[in-house]
Amino acid sequence: MSKVPNHSEEYASSVRDWSRGAPQPRRFRMRLGLQAKLILCFMALFSLTLGVTSWTFARLNSERLTDLMGEQARQLATALALSSEQAVRDANSDQLGAMGRELIKSRNVLFVGFLDANARPMSLSSRETGFQMEDLTVLQRDERLLTQVRPRTSPLLGEYIEMVAPIVASGGSSGSGTDASEPDSSDTGPKLVGYVAVGVSQSREQAQLRAINFAATGIGGITLTIILPLASLLVHRIFLPIRQLVAATRKITAGDLDARVAIHRPDSIGELARSFNEMVLWVKKQRQDLAAANGKLFEANRDLEMKIEHRTSQLETANTRLSSEIAEKEDFLRAISHDLNAPLRNIAGMATMLLTKHKDGLDEDVIHRLERIKKNVDVETDLIAELLELSRIKTRRQKMELVNLEALIWEMRGLFENDLKSRAIDLIVDTPLPSLNAERARIRQVFQNLIDNAVKYMGDGERREIHVGCSIRLTEAEFYVRDTGMGIEPEDTEKVFFVFRRGKNSVTHNIAGKGIGLASVKSIVETYNGTIWVESKLGEGTTFRFTINGKNLPLVSGNDHSGQGGSQEITAAA
Repeated sequence: MSKVPNHSEEYASSVRDWSRGAPQPRRFRMRLGLQAKLILCFMALFSLTLGVTSWTFARLNSERLTDLMGEQARQLATALALSSEQAVRDANSDQLGAMGRELIKSRNVLFVGFLDANARPMSLSSRETGFQMEDLTVLQRDERLLTQVRPRTSPLLGEYIEMVAPIVASGGSSGSGTDASEPDSSDTGPKLVGYVAVGVSQSREQAQLRAINFAATGIGGITLTIILPLASLLVHRIFLPIRQLVAATRKITAGDLDARVAIHRPDSIGELARSFNEMVLWVKKQRQDLAAANGKLFEANRDLEMKIEHRTSQLETANTRLSSEIAEKEDFLRAISHDLNAPLRNIAGMATMLLTKHKDGLDEDVIHRLERIKKNVDVETDLIAELLELSRIKTRRQKMELVNLEALIWEMRGLFENDLKSRAIDLIVDTPLPSLNAERARIRQVFQNLIDNAVKYMGDGERREIHVGCSIRLTEAEFYVRDTGMGIEPEDTEKVFFVFRRGKNSVTHNIAGKGIGLASVKSIVETYNGTIWVESKLGEGTTFRFTINGKNLPLVSGNDHSGQGGSQEITAAA
């Protein structure tokens, strides 16, 4: 059994190539294994939960502490208001001071202040001698501030809670105070005689609360430290079946198709293991079938190679025979050309000699017949030369060069200048023409034969135009030569490209021609992997279209291959 090649080096190379272009954070994440990512996610979730819990615990405890201390301050202020009513009515500052000094001995009480009904200080007892209470005259304007817990901050006392309670005298009470705010003994009902302000500190309780929070955070950190190895062990245990799958995969990659995964679990991992084992069995069976098929394929390939060798030998023999037949055909054509041209030249020479020496003694009819003989000999000589050239188009290629078709059409204008002027025909170039990498003489022959054919079959219509144009496609260039002449009979359109086949119009209108020009055009176009066809409507004109393979269109700088642009007219008057 053949070993499967190890692609670890190729994989490592692909990873290095990827690492060069990937951002640094992404490279770091990819280097972490799945187990490490799970552990990090678990620790992050645990840490987040612990942090949120600790923050919530601290916030709720702080709020609860504030409520408790505020309630303590409220009770203390209310009790002082009841116990100091007579002393305030009597404006006994010594008694009030003694009460305040006794209270500030408590651990949380920072100051105790007594005020009259106009919120003017009567007595202040504080742990700090330089402490002064705020102006509380606002209490007279907003009674809602009474018995409310108000957080305050002082440079001397720091943060504390302040509670202000009213001191109210019950109706019918009497006292010796002289303050104007004291109620008259004749009045009935409760009367406001003053205020008591108490400042309570939370520093000790807050310090204890911070210690509790620190202890809780420390316990959470210790728990996190203990859980980390446990989480690592748990993740490692969870990934054990996957590692077994990886080990079995490596054995199979090395060629051991008998490897199996012994994981029997009712969960998804067990299902994955069973699917993996089934896949290995299927791969082993496919490999055996493939080995059997390869044996058959080897035999078939051997038979095919023998057949190919036999067919190649036959093709080489056929090519040799074809080359020999082409050479014999060319020799035959040259011999025929020589053997036909020799007597024709003799006939033409004799006719020319008779006309030169005995023209004065011959009848007009004899002279006419001799001239016809000479003209027919010239026609036959040209026909033989054209047939010989037609046979060489596909076998004897000429020099390839860059041909400027724009300049070539201008040459055609000069060649057909007399015919264009005498018959009032306009030769029009509809689109810019590209340059071609081709045989100059044969491309010239294509356009010359097509334009000559258009001139001959122009007819007597009022509109006399010959249009030349081109359109560039992705793989080829399509050219056309269109005229406004007499057109071609529908049954003749399939015959015009055959040798010696001419349409009915050429016979009925006595149009001269040998029947070789369009056959030559077709043969030349086919040497450039192109096709040629004709479109014609009788009495409206004819269009010859042909294609040239795109590889003959070099991308020369400045050469417009768009196939679009304004037309250029070459008229008889030019």
